[in-house]
Amino acid sequence: MFRTPQALLMLIVAALLTACGAPATSQIEEATPTPLPPAPEIERPIYTVERGVIENPLETGGRVTPVDFKALAFQRPGIVAAVNIDRGQQVEPGQVLAELEQDAELEALADAQDTVVQTQRDFESAERARSKRIEQARLDLQDAQRALELVLPGGLDDPIRKAQDELDALRREAKQTDATGSEGKTGAEYALLQATEALSDTQRKVSEAFWNADWAQKYRTDPIQPFTEVADEEGKVSRKPNPIDDKKVQEYQDAYVTAQRTLRDAERALDTAQRTLDKAREAEIVGNGTTNEKIAEAERRLNEMISGQGNSAVIAAQKTVKAARLGVEEAEAETLNSALKAVETAQRAVEKAQKKVDDGRIVAPQAGEVISVAVGPGDTAETATFVIEIADTSKLEIGAELGGDQMRQMQEGQPAEITLLSRPDVIMPAFIRQMPEPYGSGSSGNVQSRDRRTLFEITDFKNLNLSSGQNVGIRIVLERKENALMLPPDAVRSFEGRRFVIVRTAEGDRRQTVKIGIETEDMIEILEGVAAGDTIVGQ
Repeated sequence: MFRTPQALLMLIVAALLTACGAPATSQIEEATPTPLPPAPEIERPIYTVERGVIENPLETGGRVTPVDFKALAFQRPGIVAAVNIDRGQQVEPGQVLAELEQDAELEALADAQDTVVQTQRDFESAERARSKRIEQARLDLQDAQRALELVLPGGLDDPIRKAQDELDALRREAKQTDATGSEGKTGAEYALLQATEALSDTQRKVSEAFWNADWAQKYRTDPIQPFTEVADEEGKVSRKPNPIDDKKVQEYQDAYVTAQRTLRDAERALDTAQRTLDKAREAEIVGNGTTNEKIAEAERRLNEMISGQGNSAVIAAQKTVKAARLGVEEAEAETLNSALKAVETAQRAVEKAQKKVDDGRIVAPQAGEVISVAVGPGDTAETATFVIEIADTSKLEIGAELGGDQMRQMQEGQPAEITLLSRPDVIMPAFIRQMPEPYGSGSSGNVQSRDRRTLFEITDFKNLNLSSGQNVGIRIVLERKENALMLPPDAVRSFEGRRFVIVRTAEGDRRQTVKIGIETEDMIEILEGVAAGDTIVGQ
């Protein structure tokens, strides 16, 4: 049988009394033990499910900081030569705040700048020389074109005309010789003379037609009047080409074909007259042979020139023009790549030397006040280590270093409350202006920002004067729900991951599984399982 602790205690007391030797007389009454009071039960707290507003706030600290804040650093290591500002001093954009020892870098920059000047001079000199070569090539072309004009049909040195004049002189000589012949040869000679003159005229026409057609085809200008004279406003006369269309070119071609037919007829007529004359002059063949050979040679040369085979002067002049034109094209196509590349290389060297000098200087990127100087002359500076801070102290905001779990529950634009530690009773409304990436717009995402602060903008300072560096309190409501069912944390129990409460009813206590919502240090939101007014037994 199970005995209670009180019963066991009473048995122990009785045994002790017996062992003390109490008299065994019947007159003495046996003592009655006094029963111990029962142990009181532990009272459990009782809670009532209520409705109300539940908030899950984040309370943390921050510092007052300027909005336009810049932390500055040297971009290469070195020994600090000069610090040109003090804390609290106002600076302007572009002002040199500090500089490293960089005599070697400045000398290298000056040398690079001198090299740029020299390469630019070399480029300009090469450009002037190129212009002169182009000008000379154009002058050579003009000379070649004028020389060609002299030997073309109508020119002062036209070789066909000269050959024709020579042939005419020989024929006149032959005519004079034939005049001394017999009267029987007179008719034949006269006929030959007429045929010869007809052929001469025809040859002249063929020559003119050939050169007219050739000129029109090659130069597309009127061969009869290849140039026109035009006077400008100052009265200066200049010659310009006289162009013709395709129809006119074809007309000159057709005229040349007609002249060739006429020439063949004249040649046949001349051959007939010559045969007649030869018969009459059989006795005089020996004496007149030399003259006739000269005439034949002159005719051969003339015919070759007319056909375009023997006009060496024109061919040579045309080759000279072509060569001069190629010379102009080559001069104009000549590049100055080497000189230009030298200039570009020198400019890149200047940019590199200038960057090294700039990296050894800290220059104010904006106007503002120097709020921190952490370096002095003779100090060793490291690359990208911030040593000077400037800011526009007229515009202030709040900065706070928050954890990732906290920032994941917040967003930019979310309301907040700011209080000074010296005036906790005055609440300044604010909102989250910027959060660091990846939680907000603190950087572009391409480069990770060094500033990991969450920034708050105060919308109403409540007539309080803030100064940079002050510590403040920050309160942000992460979650809020109105008319929510709530219980204190002691009213909610847990077992193997399950949340439940003990509901007291008229029939007795019973367990009830509940679903939890917002959970704070002071209150827990109950989403399911209980109703407003339910009585809950606490732990």
